Order: sequence, then structure tokens, then C-alpha cells
Amino acid sequence: MRIKFLLLGLCCLIGTAHAQVQETAPAGPHVRLETVADHPSALYQFEQHHMVSEDGQRNYRIDIAIPHKREPNAGYPVLYMLDGNSAMAMLTEQDLTILSGENPPVLVAIGYDTPGRLDVNARSYDYTPPIFENGKQVQAPTVRGRVGGGADIFLQFIATHIKPLVRARANIDSRREYLWGHSYGGLFALHTLFTQPNAFARYIVGDPSAWWYNGALMDEWRSFDTERAVGKRVAILIGTKPRASAKTKRKPSRSSQKNELSAYVRDAGREIAEGLRQAGIDASYQIFPEYGHGEMSRVSLERALQIATAP
Repeated sequence: MRIKFLLLGLCCLIGTAHAQVQETAPAGPHVRLETVADHPSALYQFEQHHMVSEDGQRNYRIDIAIPHKREPNAGYPVLYMLDGNSAMAMLTEQDLTILSGENPPVLVAIGYDTPGRLDVNARSYDYTPPIFENGKQVQAPTVRGRVGGGADIFLQFIATHIKPLVRARANIDSRREYLWGHSYGGLFALHTLFTQPNAFARYIVGDPSAWWYNGALMDEWRSFDTERAVGKRVAILIGTKPRASAKTKRKPSRSSQKNELSAYVRDAGREIAEGLRQAGIDASYQIFPEYGHGEMSRVSLERALQIATAP
């Protein structure tokens, strides 16, 4: 209980500061991001699809990249990328060249129908887990003024709408479906592992927001039966670059607050990876001292692309 109260205080103290890092979009709300899909490619065929959530509140943009190279007999591996607008903006032609080798994957960027990198309200709902207190589900759990708790609904939407679309467009090897997520997306990936581990074969997690709602993810982890994840592969990647601290005598600086949050994410990631390994699961944990939270989005995506091309 003491740890949970400390976490609650920490989240309240630093949540606003952290939001400025993880949710800042380089492009303005009316500036359309240019991506590799806007240029002809001899390596991949790009197509875009639009969907609406079951409750009509969130509009999705699904970018699918299908290799021109003939698929293996078992089908293509596939990498599902959360925060799809941002993922598409980070992909380069060089990435496509590397991907198009012996084992090219289908890429699926699950984004939102917005011109910028992120729809912060939509992702806050879709990527965060439902909350239960005293055996009852909390209605509209809210962090930093944004309603969350829709991860199970979103996962069901992926299973019943997005995956069938992808399988209709390309021959997919269902044993090689990978999920990548950064920040809130990393939180969603780990929640999926803990609740529906068979949804994907491998999980690549960058700087997961394990602090969300008083560390609710860690409660899920500590009650998780690790035997359910046997045969899965998990990579947890954490940026530990400290933030420059402004000196102040009256109150902690925003940078020091963010560093405390980063330390919590680092320790949570290590605990999960070590616990999975002890259970005989192929789990890796790696820190990147030279990269901060925002930079880890590209770093962890690069790792996900490497994993998606592995045999």
C-alpha cells in the first residue's frame, strides 16, 4: 500500500510534465505528415484504409505495406505498429531496403485519422487498461484530464476488424504476428501480453508508461500467470538519458520529476523482464543511456523492424 500511495503522489506530481514529452507532435494539427507511402517504391506496395470504432468515437487510419517479394509458403510475418501515424513518419526508404531482404514482413501502422502524429485523446482511451477497485470496474478512469480504460475494447477491435483486413490483403503467417508500441503503446502491448498473450507471437515494448493510473500495469503483472506466456518472446527497451535539471530552491524541477518517472519505468521494465526470464520465457531487457523518452520511439521501432525480419 505504501508503494501505491507513493506512486499516486508521483503520478500527480509529474504527469503534466511527462505529457509534454510523450504527446508533443512535431507537426501542427493541420499539417499533413509526409511518409514513405507518398513516394513510389519498388520494394513495397502501400495502401490505406479507414475504420471507425464500434462506438463511433474514434476514427482509425490503417496503413498497410505489403512486400513486392513473393511470400513464403507459410505466409509473410507481420509487424503491427501502434501510433501508426508516427510510425509511418519515422519509416525511411533505407528501412524498406533492409526489410526487403530474405524475410520481408508486412507492416501495419494502426493510426488515427488525423494529419498529425498523435490523437492524444483517442490513444489515451485505446492504449490504457480497464481499472478495477474493490472488485468493481472504475467508469472512465481519468489521468491528466483524459479518459482511459479502453484497451480491451481496442484489442477486440484489432482482432475482429484490423487483423481480418490485413489477412484479406496478404497471406499472413499467424505464428509470426508481432506487436510494437512505445510509451502508451508500450503500456498497451504489455497489458495485451498479461491478458491475451496469444494475440501476438512477439512483443516489442519501448518505454512503457507503467506509471499510468497509480501503476495499474504492475498490479496486472504481479497477478499474471507467467505460464500463459510460455513460447512468447518479449523485448523491453528503456531510454535512461537523464534530463537536464534547472536549479530551484522552492520545488523540484520538471526535469527531476521526469527523471523520477523514468526511473520507475526502468525498474518496472526490469522487474517484468526478469520475472519472465525466471519463468523460462524468452524475454530481453535493454537500457539505452544515450536516448531519452521521445528518442526511444525511433530506437524501439528500429529494433521491432529487425525482429520482424528474423527467421
